[in-house]
Amino acid sequence: MFKLWVIAHREYVAMVGTKAFLFTLVMMPILMFGSLLVMPILNRVTGGKTQKIVVADGTGQLFESLEKAALARNELLRPKPNKPIKSKNSKSEEAAAFMEQPADTWEFIAAPNELTYEERLKYSDQIRNSDIYALVEIPTSFLKPAAIQSTDGTADSDADTPITVARFYSQDALMSVARGWLSSILSQRLRDARMEQFGLDKIDPKVFALVDAKVELSPSVPIKASDAGKSDDHSVMDSIVSMFLPFGVMMLMFMVILMAAQPILESAMEEKTLRISEVLLGSVTPSQLMGGKLLGNVAGSLVIFVLYGAGGLFFLNYQGLADKLPLSLLPWFLLFQLLGVLFFSSIFLTIGASVNELKEAQTLLLPVWLMLMAPMMVWFIAVREPNGIVSTTLSFFPPSCPMMMVLRLASGTTVPSWQPPLAAVIMILSTYGIVNLAGRIYRAGLLRNEGVRSFRQLLNRTFAKNS
Repeated sequence: MFKLWVIAHREYVAMVGTKAFLFTLVMMPILMFGSLLVMPILNRVTGGKTQKIVVADGTGQLFESLEKAALARNELLRPKPNKPIKSKNSKSEEAAAFMEQPADTWEFIAAPNELTYEERLKYSDQIRNSDIYALVEIPTSFLKPAAIQSTDGTADSDADTPITVARFYSQDALMSVARGWLSSILSQRLRDARMEQFGLDKIDPKVFALVDAKVELSPSVPIKASDAGKSDDHSVMDSIVSMFLPFGVMMLMFMVILMAAQPILESAMEEKTLRISEVLLGSVTPSQLMGGKLLGNVAGSLVIFVLYGAGGLFFLNYQGLADKLPLSLLPWFLLFQLLGVLFFSSIFLTIGASVNELKEAQTLLLPVWLMLMAPMMVWFIAVREPNGIVSTTLSFFPPSCPMMMVLRLASGTTVPSWQPPLAAVIMILSTYGIVNLAGRIYRAGLLRNEGVRSFRQLLNRTFAKNS
């Protein structure tokens, strides 16, 4: 037993006491969540430009009103200095302001009412060369009287059918903010023209606004008993947190498993390649060597969990979101975290002891990576339907069980009380089985010079040797 703890201590020190470990510990969150910090910086660098928009107004009536609306928008979005933020949620507002991209201003340029193909091509070349941002082409029939249907359902053939499709040319036409803004302005102008056509312009605009009122369904999260007496107002941020908090918890578990399992693979390969394992087996049994490695690996994973968990709690508390994380999740997270580390570390350890080259290990690791990343591929479906068939099925499939069950528990949805214990029992039995199987494979492959290239070859060699 003493030898087991000596090996565990050695593996623990070898794992957490290196510069590579410290570097990975710092870089892993940056690689996983760095976009949350980089995007605001990039937004501030790329936003706030003056974009030139060329408008070919076929009607000859809309350019002036569009230009005035753009000038009013530019003035409204101009930064207002010396205006302090006064709000109960000042931290959230400051964070939102930091994440927000400075709005671009628009300068409208008039073009001929009707464009030829050569002129359209000329403006398109200017868009590609970034001389202008966009070209808007409004057809001449945009404001023409609309055809209406008679009582027998036939259209009035004397009236021209209007073409209400204007074109917006730009490099980012699909995602352009300017396109959405111009679409709403042009829709308003067309509605005004239709009201005048049908004599509705004589109606009080306030009355028409009441008739044309839109209903907003505000996104809100289900309330809890602890919310009694609190305000019923739920911000959009609540819905965002309810979606992305479970993903963050799952990513935390993924990072811990990844950082714990990868070193044990490299350690096993190094000991086999340099013949260190032969020396070690002169003093300990293969079972003691493997058990000590796994215990040291689990201890190292706890260090990662404590550091990342503390950092995550500090961030949530700073943002005022700590109450969104259910405390009942912590024991389940810790249990599934330890089982997940043991499960995948055993697999990585046996692969490292069975191959001679990293190329062979990569071939065997591909299906393991696919199983480990399965919950990440369906996380959106799992958050949307935590008790759906996909989420529930993956919760009882051992390789994906730890991360999927923790994601479901962090979603705030009531998971049937029998499912987490059952998933834990299945995971414990699966981990026990995989550790025993890994022990046989580890003993069979540790002292062999030839590597394996498939799981079938690995299992055949193992059971043939032990039969």
